[in-house]
Amino acid sequence: MIYAVGEIILVVIGILIALQINNWNSNRLEKESDSQLIGALITDLKLKNEELISDLEYGNSLIKNTDNIIEFWAKTKKIDTLNLKYSINRLGDDRGFLNEKSSVLEGLTNSGLWKRLPDSLIREIDDIYRFKLAAVKASFEKTTEYASHCKLNFLIPNGLADTNLNTLEIHTLVTEKNIEFISSLEVFRGGIYLLNNRFEYASKGIIKLSENLNIYKSEL
Repeated sequence: MIYAVGEIILVVIGILIALQINNWNSNRLEKESDSQLIGALITDLKLKNEELISDLEYGNSLIKNTDNIIEFWAKTKKIDTLNLKYSINRLGDDRGFLNEKSSVLEGLTNSGLWKRLPDSLIREIDDIYRFKLAAVKASFEKTTEYASHCKLNFLIPNGLADTNLNTLEIHTLVTEKNIEFISSLEVFRGGIYLLNNRFEYASKGIIKLSENLNIYKSEL
């Protein structure tokens, strides 16, 4: 009887140890999976931030060029030829686009990790992808919409959509429509200002979120 009881105890102990090992292994695999998902999200955010920074730098160059032309006009009531062709080409550039969607985020929200993340992190992630990046996309759409408007209503009717025109030819054509040109540039510049502000706002949010994700990942 004692021997039989001893055998049963040993079997029970063995089962408990096996269960503990299995639980430990499951937790380890879960943490590894969580770490990979968090790492993938951090990489996705890094790539999006790099895109935002690149677009911000481009936007700043656009503002600088339009500022020069508008300021010269304000002082002389003449159209400056410096970077005139560049500004004309940008005025009708309606190719701007931002894809705020993320396959990484979709995979994360469909995983068990999404339910285990702290509410503060979930709110930050939602704020970046569903609000800040969505706001950038909306500004992009408005800017490209205005570029299309300029192309159809100002550039094409006045023969300024021809990319083979030289600066002197462009200057001659623009001078005949100088007030309309300056007005178009001012509206265009306002749209770029708003877009740049949203670039900066989203970039700061991404940097902060990435820091918090790295902290969470290190604690797994």
